[in-house]
Amino acid sequence: MAESPRGDGIPLGFALGAAARKLAKFYARALADGPVTPSQLALLRQLWIEDAQQLRLLGARAQLDATSTTWLVDQLEQAGYIERRRTDPDRRIVRVWLTRAGRLLEKTLVPEIDRWEAAILETLAEQHTDAEIATFQWVLATIMHTFPEGDDLWAERSARWDRRLDALREFLEAESKGAAADDRDGIADNRTDR
Repeated sequence: MAESPRGDGIPLGFALGAAARKLAKFYARALADGPVTPSQLALLRQLWIEDAQQLRLLGARAQLDATSTTWLVDQLEQAGYIERRRTDPDRRIVRVWLTRAGRLLEKTLVPEIDRWEAAILETLAEQHTDAEIATFQWVLATIMHTFPEGDDLWAERSARWDRRLDALREFLEAESKGAAADDRDGIADNRTDR
């Protein structure tokens, strides 16, 4: 196995961002002559997994904000790959459905996506073991599915520390009250012993 390049001293967030940009360029080149962009593909892949998703959930599953999701759905609808319908009893809920063209695109692109993913894994396998790659995928999934968005990460971390400090304060106050009660009981015991 070849020696792995190290990112010593590079903050994790910057390293992940740089890696994401490289992979985005890889997908952009792979899709350059194709009918969709990498971001559009992210939405389509979610619909290929489960059709007729709520617009809001579709965006969340593709890791996209609401504005980007709406914009991409507009583009895919204009291209004839998807359509929006209001079919729920609650007419405010918009669902996104694949069209026949969207299903045909799946048959064309999925083999290509598999080939691209195999190329990425082969490149990683030149530097890392299968176990390391699996662990890396697990870490990425954790980041994607459990980290809050943007500034919310700092708010969440701050709130977590506030909860811990509050719990510590309550514990110390309870301990202090307990010690004070023990001291009072000790004084009372001393008075009764006389």
